[in-house]
Amino acid sequence: MKHFIISLLALSIFTAACGSIRIGPKGEGEYVIAESLVPYDENNLRQMKKDGELEAQKQAVEKVAGVFISSTATVDQAQLVEDKITSKSAGFIRRYHTQKAYRKNDQWYTRIKAMVLVKDIGDVIKQSESDAFAKKTTILVASRETVGDEVSLKQDCKQAVYRAMKEQPFALVNGDNLSQNNLESPNQTIDKARRDGARFLIIADVETKPLTTLATGLTSPFKTYRASVNMKAVSTKNYEVVAEASQQLSGLDPLEDIAAQKSISAACEAAAKQLLEPLNASINSALKYNLRVENVNNIERLRQLQDILKELREIEDFNLVKYSNSAAYFEISANISSGEELVAKILRKYNQNFTVMGVSPQGIVLNFI
Repeated sequence: MKHFIISLLALSIFTAACGSIRIGPKGEGEYVIAESLVPYDENNLRQMKKDGELEAQKQAVEKVAGVFISSTATVDQAQLVEDKITSKSAGFIRRYHTQKAYRKNDQWYTRIKAMVLVKDIGDVIKQSESDAFAKKTTILVASRETVGDEVSLKQDCKQAVYRAMKEQPFALVNGDNLSQNNLESPNQTIDKARRDGARFLIIADVETKPLTTLATGLTSPFKTYRASVNMKAVSTKNYEVVAEASQQLSGLDPLEDIAAQKSISAACEAAAKQLLEPLNASINSALKYNLRVENVNNIERLRQLQDILKELREIEDFNLVKYSNSAAYFEISANISSGEELVAKILRKYNQNFTVMGVSPQGIVLNFI
């Protein structure tokens, strides 16, 4: 009987171990290292330690959630992660253990190793994206607006661009007020827009001045301003100018500042409408590819892989569709004519990272070394 109980106990332990083996890179979860800092509270050490563990769990879940977010956001991903994922982080963690915990000045440091349910998080984000009315292209709008000899901070031109494009499938983001140096050397501004998740940057340079009227002997209560704007849309990936427009229009009002505002708004709205057709043509010119990368193995390597895809300027956008059994599945939009050309671009720059497993017109399989 004793031998039977021991054998049964051994079988139970083996079965439990096999169950745990299914979790991880070959299953639905992934081990993640995460850290946290919370205020040190000597009067309530138990709660402080618990708060540290909960914050570390939140960081672990947020780290996983970040890899499923599109390289150009399609919905308000920050709010999505906060509302549906990190606010319920405990529900996405199968197990964890504390590796380190100690006082660090006036804070309590915690480091955990947590089994995060990768598939569940991916499903939540993908469902939220599919629930969105349309996939939106993120466009950042930046401008320099000058009234007479003074720089204006009212952003009337930006508001006019938003009005002109409000019916388009764009997610418009408010950008910086530009200087002359930004306009002459825009690369830093473009790079910042790309880091902010924008696929395109609209740059507007608008100036308005009062019009002088001919002496006719008649007095008028109205003031007239004439605005001139140069506007362009630039790809944040390859710095290519995909659309340009120029407009001159006037504004009339008894108040000078309102007349100036009207002229800027009219000119910028008209110019923005001229950008729509070439901008949409550029967006729709990218071809779609399915990419599977095997032997990814963990979240940190997956993030490294995504950084590689972000750095390839020909890739306009990519979405992580699925990550399971150590393989990552992506949908890619790229300004490249074939799968073979896309593979060549990847290998030319990152040959040491990949071996090619297979290539078809729209399907690519790589092995991540």
